[in-house]
Amino acid sequence: MRLKPATFVFCLLPIVLVACGDSSVNRDPRNKPPLVRAATVERSSEMSRAFTGVVVARTQSDLGFRVSGKILERLVDTGETVKRGQPLMRLDPIDLQLQARAQQEAVASARALARQTADDESRYRGLVAAGAVSASAYDQIKAAADSAKARLSAAQAQAEVARNATGYAVLLADADGVVMDTLA
Repeated sequence: MRLKPATFVFCLLPIVLVACGDSSVNRDPRNKPPLVRAATVERSSEMSRAFTGVVVARTQSDLGFRVSGKILERLVDTGETVKRGQPLMRLDPIDLQLQARAQQEAVASARALARQTADDESRYRGLVAAGAVSASAYDQIKAAADSAKARLSAAQAQAEVARNATGYAVLLADADGVVMDTLA
Protein backbone atom coordinates (compact mmCIF):
# COMPACT_ATOMS: atom_id res chain seq x y z
CA MET A 1 0.00 0.00 0.00
CA ARG A 2 1.31 3.13 -1.11
CA LEU A 3 0.46 6.48 0.41
CA LYS A 4 -0.79 9.13 -1.79
CA PRO A 5 1.19 12.31 -1.73
CA ALA A 6 -1.86 14.33 -0.63
CA THR A 7 -2.29 12.20 2.47
CA PHE A 8 1.36 12.58 3.20
CA VAL A 9 1.12 16.42 2.98
CA PHE A 10 -1.91 16.48 5.28
CA CYS A 11 -0.07 14.47 7.91
CA LEU A 12 3.09 16.54 7.77
CA LEU A 13 1.35 19.92 7.65
CA PRO A 14 0.40 20.08 11.37
CA ILE A 15 3.94 19.09 12.38
CA VAL A 16 5.47 21.75 10.19
CA LEU A 17 3.07 24.42 11.47
CA VAL A 18 3.89 23.62 15.09
CA ALA A 19 7.60 23.75 14.36
CA CYS A 20 7.23 27.14 12.66
CA GLY A 21 5.36 28.69 15.60
CA ASP A 22 6.93 31.35 17.89
CA SER A 23 7.82 29.59 21.12
CA SER A 24 9.32 32.70 22.82
CA VAL A 25 5.83 34.05 23.75
CA ASN A 26 5.14 31.13 26.06
CA ARG A 27 8.46 31.44 27.85
CA ASP A 28 8.07 35.10 28.98
CA PRO A 29 7.01 35.09 32.68
CA ARG A 30 5.27 38.43 32.29
CA ASN A 31 2.67 36.87 30.03
CA LYS A 32 1.81 34.06 32.42
CA PRO A 33 -1.28 34.54 34.58
CA PRO A 34 -0.40 35.70 38.12
CA LEU A 35 -0.43 33.21 40.95
CA VAL A 36 -3.27 33.77 43.41
CA ARG A 37 -3.53 32.27 46.85
CA ALA A 38 -7.07 32.06 48.26
CA ALA A 39 -7.68 32.17 51.99
CA THR A 40 -10.81 32.52 54.08
CA VAL A 41 -10.85 35.36 56.62
CA GLU A 42 -12.68 34.69 59.83
CA ARG A 43 -13.37 37.01 62.75
CA SER A 44 -11.73 35.88 65.93
CA SER A 45 -14.44 35.26 68.51
CA GLU A 46 -11.96 35.33 71.35
CA MET A 47 -11.13 38.99 70.85
CA SER A 48 -12.59 41.11 73.66
CA ARG A 49 -12.12 44.65 74.84
CA ALA A 50 -11.98 45.91 78.39
CA PHE A 51 -12.50 49.51 79.46
CA THR A 52 -12.24 51.18 82.83
CA GLY A 53 -14.82 53.66 84.02
CA VAL A 54 -18.00 54.20 85.93
CA VAL A 55 -21.47 53.96 84.42
CA VAL A 56 -23.92 56.37 86.05
CA ALA A 57 -27.43 57.48 85.29
CA ARG A 58 -27.94 60.74 83.45
CA THR A 59 -30.30 61.92 86.18
CA GLN A 60 -30.01 60.89 89.80
CA SER A 61 -32.51 61.89 92.46
CA ASP A 62 -31.67 61.57 96.12
CA LEU A 63 -35.16 61.63 97.55
CA GLY A 64 -36.20 62.04 101.14
CA PHE A 65 -39.15 63.19 103.19
CA ARG A 66 -39.56 66.92 103.81
CA VAL A 67 -40.89 66.20 107.31
CA SER A 68 -39.76 63.86 110.03
CA GLY A 69 -41.78 60.88 111.14
CA LYS A 70 -42.01 57.12 111.38
CA ILE A 71 -42.05 55.22 108.08
CA LEU A 72 -45.31 53.34 107.93
CA GLU A 73 -44.95 51.66 104.53
CA ARG A 74 -42.30 51.20 101.81
CA LEU A 75 -44.05 50.68 98.49
CA VAL A 76 -41.04 49.90 96.22
CA ASP A 77 -37.89 47.81 96.45
CA THR A 78 -34.43 48.14 94.93
CA GLY A 79 -34.42 47.45 91.19
CA GLU A 80 -38.09 48.30 90.57
CA THR A 81 -39.09 50.65 87.77
CA VAL A 82 -41.12 53.67 88.87
CA LYS A 83 -43.07 56.37 87.05
CA ARG A 84 -43.11 60.07 87.87
CA GLY A 85 -45.57 60.79 90.70
CA GLN A 86 -45.71 57.17 91.90
CA PRO A 87 -45.78 56.83 95.73
CA LEU A 88 -42.54 55.33 97.08
CA MET A 89 -42.99 55.49 100.89
CA ARG A 90 -45.53 56.68 103.44
CA LEU A 91 -45.02 58.20 106.87
CA ASP A 92 -47.40 57.76 109.78
CA PRO A 93 -49.71 60.76 109.20
CA ILE A 94 -51.30 60.90 112.69
CA ASP A 95 -48.81 63.35 114.22
CA LEU A 96 -48.90 65.58 111.15
CA GLN A 97 -52.70 65.63 111.14
CA LEU A 98 -52.80 66.48 114.85
CA GLN A 99 -50.33 69.29 114.32
CA ALA A 100 -52.45 70.67 111.46
CA ARG A 101 -55.56 70.55 113.64
CA ALA A 102 -53.72 72.32 116.49
CA GLN A 103 -52.67 75.07 114.10
CA GLN A 104 -56.26 75.45 112.89
CA GLU A 105 -57.36 75.89 116.51
CA ALA A 106 -54.60 78.47 117.01
CA VAL A 107 -55.99 80.37 114.02
CA ALA A 108 -59.48 80.30 115.56
CA SER A 109 -58.09 81.60 118.87
CA ALA A 110 -56.09 84.36 117.17
CA ARG A 111 -59.13 85.35 115.10
CA ALA A 112 -61.28 85.68 118.26
CA LEU A 113 -58.59 87.77 119.99
CA ALA A 114 -58.21 89.99 116.92
CA ARG A 115 -61.97 90.52 116.75
CA GLN A 116 -62.13 91.41 120.47
CA THR A 117 -59.21 93.85 120.32
CA ALA A 118 -60.63 95.47 117.17
CA ASP A 119 -63.96 95.99 118.97
CA ASP A 120 -62.14 97.44 122.01
CA GLU A 121 -60.19 99.78 119.75
CA SER A 122 -63.37 101.09 118.08
CA ARG A 123 -65.00 101.67 121.53
CA TYR A 124 -61.96 103.50 122.88
CA ARG A 125 -61.81 105.65 119.74
CA GLY A 126 -65.28 106.95 120.59
CA LEU A 127 -64.33 107.45 124.25
CA VAL A 128 -61.19 109.41 123.33
CA ALA A 129 -63.29 111.69 121.11
CA ALA A 130 -65.68 112.26 124.05
CA GLY A 131 -62.74 112.90 126.40
CA ALA A 132 -63.65 109.97 128.69
CA VAL A 133 -60.24 108.23 128.36
CA SER A 134 -56.72 109.44 127.76
CA ALA A 135 -54.96 109.22 124.42
CA SER A 136 -52.29 106.95 125.92
CA ALA A 137 -54.93 104.40 127.00
CA TYR A 138 -56.30 104.47 123.46
CA ASP A 139 -52.77 103.98 122.04
CA GLN A 140 -52.32 100.86 124.21
CA ILE A 141 -55.62 99.40 122.98
CA LYS A 142 -54.72 100.28 119.37
CA ALA A 143 -51.31 98.55 119.75
CA ALA A 144 -53.02 95.46 121.21
CA ALA A 145 -55.42 95.36 118.22
CA ASP A 146 -52.55 95.65 115.73
CA SER A 147 -50.60 92.95 117.58
CA ALA A 148 -53.62 90.62 117.57
CA LYS A 149 -54.05 91.16 113.83
CA ALA A 150 -50.38 90.24 113.25
CA ARG A 151 -50.73 87.12 115.45
CA LEU A 152 -53.74 86.06 113.37
CA SER A 153 -51.70 86.41 110.18
CA ALA A 154 -48.82 84.38 111.69
CA ALA A 155 -51.21 81.67 112.92
CA GLN A 156 -52.76 81.41 109.45
CA ALA A 157 -49.29 81.00 107.90
CA GLN A 158 -48.35 78.30 110.43
CA ALA A 159 -51.63 76.50 109.74
CA GLU A 160 -50.82 76.52 106.01
CA VAL A 161 -47.37 75.07 106.73
CA ALA A 162 -48.93 72.31 108.87
CA ARG A 163 -51.50 71.59 106.15
CA ASN A 164 -48.68 71.27 103.60
CA ALA A 165 -46.75 68.97 105.95
CA THR A 166 -49.61 66.46 105.94
CA GLY A 167 -49.15 66.20 102.16
CA TYR A 168 -45.44 65.53 102.64
CA ALA A 169 -46.21 62.27 104.46
CA VAL A 170 -46.11 60.49 101.07
CA LEU A 171 -42.79 60.39 99.18
CA LEU A 172 -43.38 60.54 95.41
CA ALA A 173 -40.99 59.74 92.54
CA ASP A 174 -39.92 62.98 90.87
CA ALA A 175 -39.03 61.27 87.54
CA ASP A 176 -39.38 57.98 85.68
CA GLY A 177 -36.56 55.59 86.51
CA VAL A 178 -35.26 52.63 88.48
CA VAL A 179 -34.85 52.50 92.25
CA MET A 180 -31.13 51.98 92.84
CA ASP A 181 -31.06 51.92 96.64
CA THR A 182 -33.38 52.24 99.59
CA LEU A 183 -32.01 53.29 102.93
CA ALA A 184 -35.15 52.45 104.84
